Amino acid sequence: MSDSEDAKFLFDPYLHWAAGEGVPVIEDFGIDLLAVETRPWARVGADGAIVHAKGRGDFLAVFVIDIAPGRSTEPQQHLYEEVVYVLEGHGSTTIETHDGRTHSFEWGPKSLFAPPDGMYQHFNG
Repeated sequence: MSDSEDAKFLFDPYLHWAAGEGVPVIEDFGIDLLAVETRPWARVGADGAIVHAKGRGDFLAVFVIDIAPGRSTEPQQHLYEEVVYVLEGHGSTTIETHDGRTHSFEWGPKSLFAPPDGMYQHFNG
C-alpha cells in the first residue's frame, strides 16, 4: 500500500454497493416486508428495496422486488445462492441453463424456490 492510500479499516464493499443502488436500504430487528417502501431499481428493472435484519452478519440480505402488473424484471444471473419467497401476486419465472435450454414455471403467494445457476427473469401476470 502506498503512502497516499488510506487503509480502509472495517470498509464493507457490499454495504457500499447497496448504498449506491439508489433504492431504500432498511435495517431493523423486525421488518414488515409488505410495508417496505420501494423505488425504481435500474439493475432489476422494477421497484425494489434492500432489507437487512440487524444481527444478520455477512450472509443474509433481502431484496424486496415489486413487479408492476404485466411487467417483468431485467434478466439476472448471480454468483451467489438465492432463494425467492413470493409475498403476494402471481407470475412466472423463466430460467435459461448453461446449455441454452429454457425452463418456465408459475408461482403465487407463499411460493418458495431457488433459481439454479443460470440467467433468469421474473414476470408479473
